[in-house]
Amino acid sequence: MSPAPDPALTAWLERLNALDPTRIELGLERVRLVAQSLGILSPPARVLTVAGTNGKGSTVALAEAVALAAGLRVACYTSPHILRFNERLRINGVEASDTDIVAGLDAVEAARGAVPLTYFEFITLAALWHISQLDLDLWILEIGLGGRLDVVNVIDADVAVITSIGLDHQDWLGDSRDAIALEKAGILRPGRPVVVGELDPPSALTDRLNRHDGPVVRAGSDALRWTGDGHGTWHLQANNRRWADLPVPGIGGVCAQQNAAVAIAALGLIGAGVQEEALRQGLSHARIVGRFQTIGSAPAVIVDTAHNPQAAEMLARSLVQRIGAGALHGVLSMLADKDVSATVEAFLQRVEPVGPVHWYFADSTGPRGLRAEQLRARSGQHGACYAGVPEALDAARMAAGAAGRVVCFGSFLTVEAALRHIHD
Repeated sequence: MSPAPDPALTAWLERLNALDPTRIELGLERVRLVAQSLGILSPPARVLTVAGTNGKGSTVALAEAVALAAGLRVACYTSPHILRFNERLRINGVEASDTDIVAGLDAVEAARGAVPLTYFEFITLAALWHISQLDLDLWILEIGLGGRLDVVNVIDADVAVITSIGLDHQDWLGDSRDAIALEKAGILRPGRPVVVGELDPPSALTDRLNRHDGPVVRAGSDALRWTGDGHGTWHLQANNRRWADLPVPGIGGVCAQQNAAVAIAALGLIGAGVQEEALRQGLSHARIVGRFQTIGSAPAVIVDTAHNPQAAEMLARSLVQRIGAGALHGVLSMLADKDVSATVEAFLQRVEPVGPVHWYFADSTGPRGLRAEQLRARSGQHGACYAGVPEALDAARMAAGAAGRVVCFGSFLTVEAALRHIHD
């Protein structure tokens, strides 16, 4: 397991968690005041900002891996973390130290004066301050929620990426794909490029892109195409270049090629100058925790952070492609504010035609947690209920047997619990 965090970082995180990490205050006015005081509004490096409902983490990880392979000095900010807070900030592929994180938090505290900040605003400004102190070529920033009013959006990106548009966080972003798309599109900047990975954009996003006065690269268009079955090599056309027989990325499931294509197109637009050798190396070496990750064998155990219908459908497609037909043992633990019924239905539509699913429902922890019995009722499925993910995972592995298959999904907290349990 990871070493215990520095006491100063522990104290900071306890203080920030006391602010209530579930509280969200939309708007950038307060944040911009603090960012200006910190001197981070004019980054000394090129900036790539990534928004979307699903696929953000994989796209960021792929862009980071390829950029590093090309010899660029790269900072990468993502959220949330799974096992360790330091996962959120990487410098040249290495997690930031406790000391660096504390220094950033101290800087924000000194700069904010009487300005109130939420948990996410505080930690994001701290990360941005830290990377602004370094001699880097590229910042890759993942939007935490939405786009237009997310704290990351206080920074003007040189290139914006929108990976996908799905229904999630409706309480904050709107109850339709059109409404959510407009929030995501808030990361666009006048005259600057945008790469859109969504293959079926809602009309509101299409209209917004048609009015954008900068370059627009759309997945599936002549400017960004790829072919391949997801098993062997694949071929890509992007940035007026063609690459043949590329290695399939080890992350992203059925969307691995799509996410990689979007990442590569964005790097080209930002002027990264990636050569083919670096591209191949980056695709082969990219890694991300908790996205279609195999964490056990005999039986095979796959964990995924999928927590909405779109992500569940992609997870199901990846499972069918990777492990084929047969019975599947599903461990599910979700948060109370998620659409359980639609998520389970999207998963089953892809999986049930090739084999039955045996369900194991687990309590979810925290202020947004959902009890297993409530989860089972919302899912409309049959299955046993357990006090936590470890107990449900043990039961699923036992029932599956050495030759069986287990999938565990539903939230980042679900994956964290599974990873910690498997490690122990």
